[in-house]
Amino acid sequence: MNILLLQLGSALLYGLAGFCLYVMFANRFFILLRDRKAKFPIMMWSLLFMAGGPSVFGFFAWRTPWVLVPVATLGLILAGEIRMLRLRRACAASGPIDSTPHKVPLLTPITTTDLVTHRYEVRSPKWSGRPLRIVHITDMHVSAFQPLEYYLDALEIAEQAKPDLAVFTGDFITRCAALPNLKRILRPVARVGNLAVLGNHDYWTDPEAIRTVLKESGLRLLSNETIIVDADGRRLAVSGCDYPWGPRTDSMPPQQDGLLHLVLSHTPDNIYRLSRSSADVVFSGHCHAGQIRLPILGPIIVPSIYGRRFNHGHFAVNGTHLFVASGIGTAYPPVRIYCQPDIFIVDILPEKQGPNATYF
Repeated sequence: MNILLLQLGSALLYGLAGFCLYVMFANRFFILLRDRKAKFPIMMWSLLFMAGGPSVFGFFAWRTPWVLVPVATLGLILAGEIRMLRLRRACAASGPIDSTPHKVPLLTPITTTDLVTHRYEVRSPKWSGRPLRIVHITDMHVSAFQPLEYYLDALEIAEQAKPDLAVFTGDFITRCAALPNLKRILRPVARVGNLAVLGNHDYWTDPEAIRTVLKESGLRLLSNETIIVDADGRRLAVSGCDYPWGPRTDSMPPQQDGLLHLVLSHTPDNIYRLSRSSADVVFSGHCHAGQIRLPILGPIIVPSIYGRRFNHGHFAVNGTHLFVASGIGTAYPPVRIYCQPDIFIVDILPEKQGPNATYF
């Protein structure tokens, strides 16, 4: 009996180490694969191979020093997680100064359509006059899994914030069949400019058709280009960054006469390159805040080469502010667990002392 318990314990230890390795590969490789019929089987077979295989091996290799292998693996993974948390803490900027009620009861974990808003303030010496209000909408993933009214209500909430600019950071649909509904939903919600970039799912479906819908809906698509926006006589630069799904540009344009420079990038993975450019504020989505989160532990799978470092919230990297919203819709599976969809409202204020402001 004692030997059997040791064998089962060894199998569990090996399986846990294999599962943790699988999560690392899933975050940085598997989940980034283009959506195809083979994607889900690849992920499941990989899970079976990377977690189940070591468990079987561990059942028979329960004697030391073999058991030191999964222990050392888990130790390295734990060290990596500690490093990630330190980097995340070092990059963390101010939290929202106002949010709609967003507590998730432990016994009601399904939050797929429990949309909330978060409002942030940042101050910049490049801005003057009244605040510039920006509403950030991302990852709509319009599909039959969610009612049309949900998306219409989401845009109504965005419009009620009375933004000067609306930035849409990609993944408008997941399948081409959703294009007719996207046409019915999409519309301008800001009074000065409604700007957009495409996301990975847009490039994986029909980017030309989506570009047409955006144009017909009154949104301006920025595909690796920079425009100057006039907001009541005050000028700012706005750029779109499509990498890594669209063509890559080596750099953002140089600083334009001290103008505030906003960048739309579907993925936050571009932040380090953008922070070395003239970008002041970057808006991203893509991560869905994990979409499925566990109490205390948070998200497990996050589609980013940086894992959970920039999964959701407000960050400051080399002086550049990064906002990563959870998004409105879902990809696969079409459900959110302990993870609410959201819209960010960001107010850019002139540089002035204040208790709730983050400085550039």
